[in-house]
Amino acid sequence: MSECQFSFTKSVNGAFNLSRNLMKSSVLIAMLALSGCSQQASDGVLTMDVQRADFTFDIPAAGELEASNATAVTVPSGLRGPQSLAWILANFTQVEAGDVVARMDPERENYRLKMEQFDFDKLAFDSQIQTEKDNTISQNLLEGTQITSQEKDLAERYFSDDERVYNKIEIIDQMRNQDYLVAKMHYFDWGLEQHGSQAEAEQELIKLRQKGHSAKISRYESNLNQMEIIAPHDGLFVYQAGWDGSFPVVGDMMWSGTSIGLLPDTSVMQAKLYVQESEAAGLAVGKKATVYLDAYPDKPFTGEVTQLDALAKPKDKDSPVNYFQFTISLDRTEVGIMQPGRQVQAKVHMLSLHSVLTVPNQALFQKEGQYWVYLKTAEGFVKQTVEMGSRSLNRTEITKGLSEGDVIALTTPPKRSRV
Repeated sequence: MSECQFSFTKSVNGAFNLSRNLMKSSVLIAMLALSGCSQQASDGVLTMDVQRADFTFDIPAAGELEASNATAVTVPSGLRGPQSLAWILANFTQVEAGDVVARMDPERENYRLKMEQFDFDKLAFDSQIQTEKDNTISQNLLEGTQITSQEKDLAERYFSDDERVYNKIEIIDQMRNQDYLVAKMHYFDWGLEQHGSQAEAEQELIKLRQKGHSAKISRYESNLNQMEIIAPHDGLFVYQAGWDGSFPVVGDMMWSGTSIGLLPDTSVMQAKLYVQESEAAGLAVGKKATVYLDAYPDKPFTGEVTQLDALAKPKDKDSPVNYFQFTISLDRTEVGIMQPGRQVQAKVHMLSLHSVLTVPNQALFQKEGQYWVYLKTAEGFVKQTVEMGSRSLNRTEITKGLSEGDVIALTTPPKRSRV
């Protein structure tokens, strides 16, 4: 390898950090630059000839196919509380309307239902016991009332205040006994009234507690009737990733309305793609793209970017690398080979200019918004101000300041070579 080639290789390796999909264009750039390398031994500066050429720039991306329209398969909306996934149909399985695609674990709901039924039945026994106690107390009060009433009647019948028969002390005792029996009658009347209200309150409390258990029993029975997730119509059952990018697996906790899969309409497909944040400069809705299926790399499909996330985020929750997710709507769908989940590669066409002057980004220098290159003249290298057009990760279009055939430095020339 000559000294010119060695110096150029070091410079390119130090200036470019392109992805694997841009390597071909980098090699082409290197060949063009090497073709313009001249007088390396005499002035020690790597140079290149400025030539007109087509200027294209593509952003590489990778992802998978998905249906443009799909019906979500979700956990039943009436299912209350978190449930554990016990079984799920294999991914990419053809199903018919009414087929079971997933099933929740009923063990916990069955246990809760039995416990609530036990508590409900126990309260029924408590109600019976309380009724017997209330009846016993009421019977005692009634008997006490009857006996006291009889005693009062006897006391009133045989009362006498004749001092010839009874002395004053005996008369007073008879009067006090009558007052006592009257008070005792009032007590029994009050006891019957209070006990009736208390007994009614005790029964109402038991009924209220039974009502709470009954509501829970109804809820658990309803949950047990909704443990199976049913396909709403015929189609291909495809897993749907959660917020962290993971697919549903046995043991996952599910909530009402959670989507576990899709039944896609495979007649119209689109590509869901990811591009690293550092390589997404200029990516926008409306850009044309070419998509290649990994399984059929010789069949390109054209499309257009129709959706682009506003913020980059990791594809995997433990990854520090951020990606922009975007969608390409395909111009046509081949149902026979396009299936949801198939891996694809894409190139988003950012630039496609014909016969323009371009220079490597490493040959451009700038300060305070002014850009220049070092132009080779008979007297040496001079600072030449330029105006730029479109840019890519490694090259820049020059719209003013250079002409075809000019020779520029790819690195900063030594001070002795400047004027």
